[in-house]
Amino acid sequence: MNKETVKKYLSEMFVPRDEPLEGVCFRSEFMNKEHHEAYPIQRIISNAQRESGLSFDFSYEIASRAVDVLSNVDDWEDDDAITEAVDSSVPIYTYDLMKIYASDSWAVDETREEMGTAENSEKQAQWAWYAQIESMVQSIKSKVEEIINEDDAILA
Repeated sequence: MNKETVKKYLSEMFVPRDEPLEGVCFRSEFMNKEHHEAYPIQRIISNAQRESGLSFDFSYEIASRAVDVLSNVDDWEDDDAITEAVDSSVPIYTYDLMKIYASDSWAVDETREEMGTAENSEKQAQWAWYAQIESMVQSIKSKVEEIINEDDAILA
């Protein structure tokens, strides 16, 4: 599987939940083992969500933003491009930012310990969102690159 195919599946991985539920969920056909290309990618994302320690619903929010970053950045080795894309994926509205406190306040505490105390809770939430999205991007990227490299080795 090449990187462009992976990026295509990443961009199609999540779909909105049916009403009245908010948020996103995995595209059901990608959760089927018979979908030989998308299924391993879905498993990688699902494992990254579980390993993140984030609450169930919030892990979907973070993972969907992470796959958006990976599907839209051309060069995954360009750290500046990844940083900019992650930064752009952090919510800007206070209501959305504060969801991290309600879902996973530990993430804000952890980021505060690493980066210090920000001037206000909104800035701390931004830092926490950024840290969680960036961590999810790196987790998914490293595992997906293994699949790409394995396929490249088979073709060589």
